[in-house]
Amino acid sequence: MRKANVVRASVTPSRGTGGQRSQRPYAKRARFTRRRAGEDIEGGSEVVPQEPDEFSSEELSEAEQLRAQERFMVMDLGLANCTGCGYQYDRNKGDPDWPISPGITFSQLPADYTCPICGGPKSGFENQTKTIAGFAENQKYGLGTNTMTGDQKLLLIYGSLLVFFGLFLAGYAFD
Repeated sequence: MRKANVVRASVTPSRGTGGQRSQRPYAKRARFTRRRAGEDIEGGSEVVPQEPDEFSSEELSEAEQLRAQERFMVMDLGLANCTGCGYQYDRNKGDPDWPISPGITFSQLPADYTCPICGGPKSGFENQTKTIAGFAENQKYGLGTNTMTGDQKLLLIYGSLLVFFGLFLAGYAFD
């Protein structure tokens, strides 16, 4: 059981008070009790630093789960660029050189897919994605603004401020 910190005030006779005893605030002496590794350490006025407690496996697993939720949502744009020549695969167009119809994502393409311009392998393509601000689990809330990128949100905020400022100034035209 952990003991509470105890503060004791020494009572000393004061000069010029006719022998009456008074408490002096500077004469207080603290006694600290700290717990370290299952044993109590008691000291006079010396403070013994307390070592951090070990985390239980339950607390660690909960912390790992929270860290896993901290990832931002990443949306696939359906575009992939060849790093060799700059060719861009668009899922809305497909690839007329291969028998790939529109609507097939780059990850669904066969493993032997090559760039139609330079012949680079599928691993030589970079998939284009956009990171959406906010956690993936929170994307379903809001009025559609949770799925916007940071630039889109800035445009919405400052654009609406500009529109309302224009409406405010237009109010003077009615006079």
